[in-house]
Formats: sequence, C-alpha cells, structure tokens
Amino acid sequence: MSTSSARPSSPINSEMTHAVGSPFPHSDEEVLSLDIYDDFSYRIRRQRRVVYVCVLDRELLPPDWDEQWDTLTVRRGPSGIECTPDEFVPHGLDLERPDLPVAPFYNLLDLTWVNRIGETLWEVEYGQKSWIMKVARFDYELRFIQPEVSVYAALAASRFPMAPKFVGFVYEESKARTIGFLLEKLDGVTPGIQNLAECRETVQLLHRHGIVHGALLKYNFLITDNGAMLFDYGVSTVVGEVDPVVGEQELTSLETQLKSTSTLGRK
Repeated sequence: MSTSSARPSSPINSEMTHAVGSPFPHSDEEVLSLDIYDDFSYRIRRQRRVVYVCVLDRELLPPDWDEQWDTLTVRRGPSGIECTPDEFVPHGLDLERPDLPVAPFYNLLDLTWVNRIGETLWEVEYGQKSWIMKVARFDYELRFIQPEVSVYAALAASRFPMAPKFVGFVYEESKARTIGFLLEKLDGVTPGIQNLAECRETVQLLHRHGIVHGALLKYNFLITDNGAMLFDYGVSTVVGEVDPVVGEQELTSLETQLKSTSTLGRK
C-alpha cells in the first residue's frame, strides 16, 4: 500500500484513523481521521458526505490541552465545553498472557520512521537496523494485534522458517502501554501464478505446524531467495492439527489469489 503526502509519515504525526463516535449534534456525523502535524485537521463523515475541517488557532483548543495528562475527554456540559483528563487509560497489549514471544521491548520514540506501508504498518530504523513495525493506534485495533502476537510466538516455538522473525515489542512511555511489535524486514517480490508451487509448499508447511493462515492474499507473500515467505497473521489461528478439509480449502484459494488483479491487501 502506498500513500502520498507533503507531510512526513509517522505514527504520531501523520493521519490517524479512528471512528470515535459522534461528538456532533447529529448522530450521523463522526470523526474519521485526525491530522495534528502543524495544525488540527479533521476528516468528518456527515451522512453520505466526507468533509474536512482545519483548526488554525490553538486558542480554540480546550483549556486543559497544555496540562499533563495521558488522555483527554472533551464533551459538551451544562455550562459549555468540559474536559476530563485521564478519564480512561491508554490501551496496551495484555502482557500477562502465557502465549507471548520472549523478546525485548523498544520505546516507540527511539525508532526512526522511514516509510508508512499500511494503516498500522511502518518501516522503521533503529541504529543501523531496518525493521517493520505494526501497532494498534487505538484500543479497538488491539483485537487484531494481540492474536497476531500469539501466532508469532507459536511460529517461533515450532521454528517455522517461512515467516519474518519476531524482533520485539513496541511501547509508549512504559511497558504497560505496549501497543505493537517489530518484525524482520524481508526483501522480495510479490508472487504471480508462476509461483504457485512455492506458495503451496509454504502454506502446506504452515499447516503441518498447526496453523491456518486465514488470509492468503498474494500480497501476504514475498518470493525471496529462500522461497515464498508468508506474513500478516492477524486473522490466523493456532489449531494444533489442521483439519484436512480446512487445509485443502485454503490451498484451493491460492491459485485464485495469485491470478487476481485486485489490489486488496497491497502494502
């Protein structure tokens, strides 16, 4: 997936998409995106239209804006605009679960953002190392990130060789606010139908390791010198022993996906 913008990409300063409910007088309006690079720009759904609002005067911000807080809830009260600092806690992965990889933790602000790849995916650098970072920007995205972390733990435990290596966790301020993870950066090309045999071999091996991928889009493969590498395990399941019918269904879908001209899942 590619994006174009005159502003630098970063998980903090570039577009952050989140349906935050309706702070507006009408229930059919909602904030779709927020950009806070050098102004306060909102992308808003109004019925069947999408409109843009840009706030240029910081004086219009809530009076609590410059105070110390982790979260700020703004609502309209009986006497006007009301702000409640730290009404809810920042989100984070459940680190008490037993099915997590053993890996180091990295502060988000110690990483250099190189390129935005997808909605929750960035290429980052740490010293001389280049990695892929995947984060839950908001709490509702944890339901995709948490299971994927568990799958990477299973992949590492079973020594599955055709997936990027799990490098570590990413946190904001403290480990209690762990919001994502880092992966090995792979170099390769997107497969076509001519790579069907390589991709089938990788998926069959994944099934022998007890995992159903669940989203075998061609953009979730990279053809490398070591074969067809497979990634994006956000909807994968660790089942121990893959049902032969389920496994065959997944393999059957491969040919269709490799022939497809759709850009779905493109990164």
